[in-house]
Amino acid sequence: MSYEKKVKKDFEENINLEEIMRKIKELRKDNGFIKYMGIEYLECGPGTAKGRLRLDENIKNPFGGVHGGCIFSLADTIGGTAAMTRGNYVTTLSGSVEYLRPPKDTEFIYAEAEEIKNGRTISVYDVYITNDDGKKLAKVTLSFFKLGTIQ
Repeated sequence: MSYEKKVKKDFEENINLEEIMRKIKELRKDNGFIKYMGIEYLECGPGTAKGRLRLDENIKNPFGGVHGGCIFSLADTIGGTAAMTRGNYVTTLSGSVEYLRPPKDTEFIYAEAEEIKNGRTISVYDVYITNDDGKKLAKVTLSFFKLGTIQ
C-alpha cells in the first residue's frame, strides 16, 4: 500500500464524523447567504450530503421559472458540505451545470451530492437536482480545493 493510501486509510478510520458534522452545522447555521436562500440540510454522510430549497417568488427568473443561479447555489452549498465531511474546509474551484428540465409543479428542489474523487488537495462531486417526484432537473459537477483540516 502506498504512503498516500495508508495516510488516507488511517485518516478515514480515525475521523470523527459526528464532530465534523457538528462543526459544519455550526459554520453553516449562521451563514447569511444560506439563510437568505432558505437552503435546508437534510442529511450528510462520508462524502455525501442532501438538501433542499423551497420554491417561492423570490427565486424566480424574469420568465417565472427558477433562476439558474439558485439551482447552482443549492448544488454548490450541498456539494461543499459533502466535501467537508471528509474533514477539510473547502472552497469551490469550478463548477458546470447541465439544466435538464425546468422545475414545475414542485414545492421543493432537492440536491444530492455524490463523491467522484476525494484527492489530496482537490475533490470532485456530482450534484443532482431533483423535484418532489425525484425527476432530475439538473446535474452540477463541482471541484473543491481543500483549505485545511477541520479542527
